[in-house]
Amino acid sequence: MNHLLKLISILFLASCQTLGLVQEDPNGPVKLDLNYESFMTESWLNKAETSLINFDFFSENIESEIFFDLNGTTIFIINDDQLNLIDYDSGVTENTFILETKRIISGISVGYNTFLYTDADGVVYAHDLISGDLKWTKELEDVVLSEILITSTGVFIQTSSDVLYGLDLQNGETQWSKKAQAPLLSIRGTAKPVIFEGLIFTSFSNGRLAAVRALDGIQLWEKPISRLKGSTELEKLMDADSVAIPINEDVFAANYNGSLTRFNIRGGDKIFSVDHSTLKPIVLHNNTIISINTDEEIIGFNAVNGTEIWRSQKFKNRSITDLVLYDDQIYFGDFEGYIHKINPENGMIAGLTKSNLKAIQQISIYSDKLIAQDKDGSVSGFDLN
Repeated sequence: MNHLLKLISILFLASCQTLGLVQEDPNGPVKLDLNYESFMTESWLNKAETSLINFDFFSENIESEIFFDLNGTTIFIINDDQLNLIDYDSGVTENTFILETKRIISGISVGYNTFLYTDADGVVYAHDLISGDLKWTKELEDVVLSEILITSTGVFIQTSSDVLYGLDLQNGETQWSKKAQAPLLSIRGTAKPVIFEGLIFTSFSNGRLAAVRALDGIQLWEKPISRLKGSTELEKLMDADSVAIPINEDVFAANYNGSLTRFNIRGGDKIFSVDHSTLKPIVLHNNTIISINTDEEIIGFNAVNGTEIWRSQKFKNRSITDLVLYDDQIYFGDFEGYIHKINPENGMIAGLTKSNLKAIQQISIYSDKLIAQDKDGSVSGFDLN
């Protein structure tokens, strides 16, 4: 009897699906159209033997933000308590440095003969890039989740408690700090500071963008990216984890549950502000701003007036990576190991390639070579066609 009921149920569901009565999960990942040419070939695969980060000591539950850095022709990747230096052309590990701790919560940031990373206690470690020797450490009051900005003289770090630090590159001494008014509720994550014409631009979890002088930390202006849209703390979530884009006389910024806004770079006056919700970096190509919204739609906006030019829903719910602009094309990966290429002018698909990686977490491109890393820490190098 039970077998008969199962058979009837299967036949009923099959007939409903045939008649269109059973619909696909609207929150499920969009199925890809695979009828596009591959635009690159895999030249090497550096497969991780273990998970990239596995904190299983003292029953701690530490959620890390792991990312690699590409500096020149070398890929810098943290694996457990060591830093691997991988040649981007061959995938060969050329050198390995043992790090100061296994409790690393950030990825790696490289620049000016220095590499930096942070641990779960908010300690920043700075090493010499050639020898791997420890140069200095700095104890901050909170963890650092985003990339660290390194300049010829300074290190600029934003913590998850909305404190922006300016440190001396040579010894780690605090030159200045700026604290933003944190909201009662925020999403885990912070924006990476960027520098432009001597100013540090960064956004905070209160949804505001600040322009601060890199030399002494004097704030020139701080403006809201968007206006409040609700009365509850959940509705007031306005985290700005997206990296600002300064160019010429303008700076563009976007936030969660908020807006995409263009500011005047000198006084912070708003030129336009349009409804848009994102937690990912925005990309500027010519006069088009390209962004992934929180519904994982990719949208192109007119950078002059903010009007929407195009919108693509072909990658919804596919856990796509940050967008990378290279040679007038947009590249990104997804949870099935596919890497995509689209035209930033109209959002049209220009190609896709299936990699041997699992869910891709990050991609980077340098000199016609695309580097991708998946959730397990495996890394592949691809030659762009």
